[in-house]
Formats: sequence, structure tokens, C-alpha cells
Amino acid sequence: MGTTIGNVLISYDVNTKHSEVKNALLALNYSDYFILDGKRYDLPNTTLFHREKSSDQAMADLRRVCSNLYVTLEKAVAVKASEFVGH
Repeated sequence: MGTTIGNVLISYDVNTKHSEVKNALLALNYSDYFILDGKRYDLPNTTLFHREKSSDQAMADLRRVCSNLYVTLEKAVAVKASEFVGH
């Protein structure tokens, strides 16, 4: 169980409404980028970052958003993120 609150990355695939799912999560204070040493790193299209969630909470948010939008969540992973390297 992922109950530790902190930096979390969530990556997902949905069957439709990609922009709507992403925008709904952005409205919940997820971000599609992170800042490292003053430089912005954009994340892949269906990967988001949150500073104050557990991986369980992130997955619950994603499931709720998909349910509300009548979208099929095909696959997803949420992980505690403690180290960042960007390109």
C-alpha cells in the first residue's frame, strides 16, 4: 500500500478523452512538469506529478476522474518519487 504522503508520479493509459482526464487531474493540483535546479522538465503526455499525495491517493483520484468522465482506465501506475533526473 502506498500511504506515504509526498512526491508522487502517476502514469496512465485511457481509452478516450485524454485531454479531459489530464485537465481534471490538473484541476486537482497535479502538474505535467517538475522543476529541478531552476529548470523546467515537461513530463510525457499521460504522466503527472503531485507534491502532497500518496500513491494510493493518486490512484484513487485517477479512478474517480475516469469514472466521472465515463472513461475506461486501461492501465496505470503511481509511485512515490524521491529522485528526479530530466531530459
